[in-house]
Amino acid sequence: MKAVRVSLVVVILLNLALLAVSGPLRTTLTRYDLARKQGELRRLVNENRALLGTAAQARRPDRVAARAQALGLDLHLIESESMAGARPADRAPSPVAVPRH
Repeated sequence: MKAVRVSLVVVILLNLALLAVSGPLRTTLTRYDLARKQGELRRLVNENRALLGTAAQARRPDRVAARAQALGLDLHLIESESMAGARPADRAPSPVAVPRH
């Protein structure tokens, strides 16, 4: 009977020790995970910034015209018929792709 009591006390003490150690360990692991995710977020923000800059450059009219010419398309400037909120004097011509023959 005494051996059972001693073994129960040992098991209880081991469980308490594990509980005491697992809290700080869990906190440390969570901090490592948070630091990793923050690093990934920084990397993704920088990548997104670079991609937005590249997209803005690609949409420039001169770049679009050069790309269309490289693809064998001829751009004609036509007047926009209806542009909401713009006066006729403020309307800018818009490029339209026309395939070459």
